[in-house]
Amino acid sequence: MSSSFGSKRYVSRGVNKIVSPELQLTLRALVDEQVRNGLEMDYLQIFDLSIGEVHGRKVQKVMHRQEQPVRCKETILPSVRKPVNMTVWVIDSGDYVTMLLPSEY
Repeated sequence: MSSSFGSKRYVSRGVNKIVSPELQLTLRALVDEQVRNGLEMDYLQIFDLSIGEVHGRKVQKVMHRQEQPVRCKETILPSVRKPVNMTVWVIDSGDYVTMLLPSEY
């Protein structure tokens, strides 16, 4: 099933509580970039977020992946103020696109 991620967008309470608005926007932009590039999109986009270090400074590492078709891309975000360690899902149900924590599913 290929998804377009073009529906109304929602964010769960858990994501709003833990993930900064700037990081939420960045995760959405990573999905949008793949859609613009015409890549086949799985309805479930997975973001594994971890704290890394570059030149002695904390950075946000983002492993963006999907299962069908298999794709994985790592991005380093040096300007995120409060990096986090967690997983965030973005699910396209057709009627809406929701960003949520796996524990909220």
